Amino acid sequence: MKNSRYSFFSGAGLVTVSTALYALLAFSFRSSVSPSTFHGSLDDADARLTMTEAGFVKAQSDNLPKIDAFMMTAYFASNPDFTSAEIRGVKAARSTRESYGDSAVGYVQVKRDGDICVVKARITPEHNVRQKCYAVICTCNETEETILSVQCEDCAAHLGGCKHAIAFLAWLHRRSEDPSTTSIECYWKKSKLSSIGTSKKFIKAKEMYKTPKHELVPTSLNTESFLTVVKNNCTLVGDTKNHLMKFYRAPSTVEKLSIHHLLSTSKATNPLDFIEYCKLIMTADACKGAAIATLEQNDCPLWHELRYGRITASKAYDAAHCNTLDGTLTETILGASKLRDTEAMERGRLLESQVLKEVEKICKIKISKCGLKLNSTHPIMGASPDGENSVYSIEIKCPTSEKAMGRYVSSGNKVTAKYMAQVQLQMHFLIKQRHCFVLLIKILKKQKKYQS
Repeated sequence: MKNSRYSFFSGAGLVTVSTALYALLAFSFRSSVSPSTFHGSLDDADARLTMTEAGFVKAQSDNLPKIDAFMMTAYFASNPDFTSAEIRGVKAARSTRESYGDSAVGYVQVKRDGDICVVKARITPEHNVRQKCYAVICTCNETEETILSVQCEDCAAHLGGCKHAIAFLAWLHRRSEDPSTTSIECYWKKSKLSSIGTSKKFIKAKEMYKTPKHELVPTSLNTESFLTVVKNNCTLVGDTKNHLMKFYRAPSTVEKLSIHHLLSTSKATNPLDFIEYCKLIMTADACKGAAIATLEQNDCPLWHELRYGRITASKAYDAAHCNTLDGTLTETILGASKLRDTEAMERGRLLESQVLKEVEKICKIKISKCGLKLNSTHPIMGASPDGENSVYSIEIKCPTSEKAMGRYVSSGNKVTAKYMAQVQLQMHFLIKQRHCFVLLIKILKKQKKYQS
């Protein structure tokens, strides 16, 4: 063995040792330092974490704040950290899943100060379960039923709304929906996820799934690509409307009206030239065809496609008063949404047809369905009221309580400015002189009152 020499700088000056002596020193150092010196600190920290912080109490199933789906939706929609189109998809959905949050959240504590409730917890990072747990904090107003903030204090992405904050908020929501039990469950405990690695260190792939190996034998000498074979087969059996084949067929006249397609085919270099190009493509017949093709509104994929990138009547007031170029409104117009329909939205869709029938009886008129109305004069705008007839355009609102009615109608029984803007734009696109604005108010479980 070649006896090389290494040099080190220390407080006493330059120290030179041989290879053999260096190996001996390294072995002695490894022997004298136990593994717990580096990796045991996390377990020691967990062992010391037995007392809550000042002012906090241990969280239990009977003292957590109630977080419903409407509160979550309102918070995500109004917080710019969570409305970005970059986080609206799969990653955000994975953060809310039960399999992660319920096993990662631990040491939950609660503090109340008047109407304000603060919930603090530790959440185990998914990518490294032996790493120090991150501190997450949720602050809400229990009287107004609003979420004020949800923050993760430790991870690298905490300044922009990280997945740990989403996971913790989803965990609180699930606890609010848990059925009541006779026993009280305490959440001041170590998370299940952080316990991984303390007993069984790893698992082999062959232990996860055992299957005999089979060699693949070619079944055909066809040299065509797999994609070509699938396309030819779809054409042969007449299945030309599936998701794959839509990329290989020319768009219809109505589909060409989407903002995405117009931007792709336009060679305009400024907004004014683009609008002029839209006017050429958006003929009166094409706009009429779009209205007919989208009569089912929310249940029609084309309705969503044509609304994408357009200022619809429901966003007219917000667009007119918006001073932020790249904010929540812009993200919403471009399709940024994260959660399923809220209880209020689902209620409105379920009751809409019933309300329209009742309005037909009260006003003695016949109401027809209405699709998305487009106009070449205003190509980046659109309107789709809930119904129409020869005289009226009709908009239905179903607030969940009399208190919520104030959003739509002022104390003087006048439609508020936001919804008046929606009504006016709908009348302009439908070329109507009159509008019927209908409110359904749920008084009791079996009572309903209509105002128009």
